Amino acid sequence: MGCNSYIDLSVYLIERYCGSRTAMECSKAMIHDFGRDSQAPYTVFQRSRDHQDKNIAAVQEFMEKNSEESFQPEMLAKKYGMSRRTFERHFKNATGHTPLHYLQQIRVEKAKLQLETSTYSFDEIAYETGYEDSGFFRKIFKKHTGLLPSQYRSRFQR
Repeated sequence: MGCNSYIDLSVYLIERYCGSRTAMECSKAMIHDFGRDSQAPYTVFQRSRDHQDKNIAAVQEFMEKNSEESFQPEMLAKKYGMSRRTFERHFKNATGHTPLHYLQQIRVEKAKLQLETSTYSFDEIAYETGYEDSGFFRKIFKKHTGLLPSQYRSRFQR
């Protein structure tokens, strides 16, 4: 939910009762993103640290500092003295995310920042964030933001 959800509702009602052309004109007058069906592009991943699991907090810090490196859950589990299954269960309980989803979110946030502040191609950004296959990362990016990287850049580049 966003603080401007009342505008979304207003534009929806205008479109329903007065037509899409009138809704579009009103949306422009309010400097509102007409046709937006998700607030996903505007969200920022909140890294949950309000848990008491010190091992998982250490794993989170490691993942955030080394997110571009190859990710091996077995390696992290062993490093912190757990089986893979125990590690994944503890991680999910502490953060609300699987380790893979958490890593993807970190990488998407880094890519969003690069798209906003640089002129690097998405292939370069994908590689810098830890993906050799930019097509695969493009799918992950769209899944998390609701936008293709080019759409995200055109909307948010500073």
